[in-house]
Amino acid sequence: MLARRFKSDDSAVSPVVGVILMVAITVLLAATAATFFLDFGSGNIGQSAPQAAFTFDYDSEGSDSLAIEHRSGDSIQAGNLYITVSGASGASGANGQHDFTSLSGAPPAGSDITAGSRVTFSKSSLDLSEATVTLNWKSPNSGKSIQLASWEAP
Repeated sequence: MLARRFKSDDSAVSPVVGVILMVAITVLLAATAATFFLDFGSGNIGQSAPQAAFTFDYDSEGSDSLAIEHRSGDSIQAGNLYITVSGASGASGANGQHDFTSLSGAPPAGSDITAGSRVTFSKSSLDLSEATVTLNWKSPNSGKSIQLASWEAP
């Protein structure tokens, strides 16, 4: 007799399943909204950005120049690279952003920079003794940029 009474009373299962489904739908909608509003889906710059290693060779004697060498990694179009200089003194226009193709020894904008390529940043009466130089890559598709390498004066 007791077994019949429990068998006919199955109303508790439906509200539990309903609550679980509502929570799952809410989490799914929140994740979708966050992806859309926080712009996670567009401009995947981390996946398309080149992976490369660069070294810097500072010549404090005489010319006060900074040589930048692509040591290893992906080849990169020269037109997508630029350097940013801050803290330099002496030469007018030394601080700020400089196109990679304007550096001494740089190939034209459409050419690739490969391992072993070397360019030099120097200007007359330039003092890099307290400067910071960063090498940046700008995505040709999204316009976003990332820092590939950095150098701080010794």
